[in-house]
Amino acid sequence: MAFSYCKSFGKDKVIFATKEDHAVPSTIELPPPEAPQGLISKNGDINWSCPCLGGMATGPCGVDFREAFSCFHYSEAEPKGSDCYEAFRQMQDCFQQYPTVYNKANGADDDDDALGDVMNAENGASVKDVDELSGGAGAAAAVATTTSTAISKAD
Repeated sequence: MAFSYCKSFGKDKVIFATKEDHAVPSTIELPPPEAPQGLISKNGDINWSCPCLGGMATGPCGVDFREAFSCFHYSEAEPKGSDCYEAFRQMQDCFQQYPTVYNKANGADDDDDALGDVMNAENGASVKDVDELSGGAGAAAAVATTTSTAISKAD
């Protein structure tokens, strides 16, 4: 007669089960899956671990990106984000220090072609257009593009 037992090997625990153990359906109930969280959580906070940010919040300019994006998200100025000029300028300066990380103009990354077309300052894209394509993630990027264009023209 076979019986099931458990044996520990260091940090691992091995459970030996019999056919009889597997003949009975499991009685374990798993919790319902949580709905995936987007860029903005239910309480209005920014979800920095959202894959829609593409690692921007953790890259070499992550701190500058988070400050600029936070400023834009919580901005009550009209137009939205107009009080974040300095934060976006800092972020843009950081991006320029890491061209191999943040320069998508070399054509190697085809994933963002549609988003890049919309964000092109010459075609008059608005934050609303970018949000529709990116599910809300592109608003700060659109402001960054608009801000960088304004910075370039001001210099």
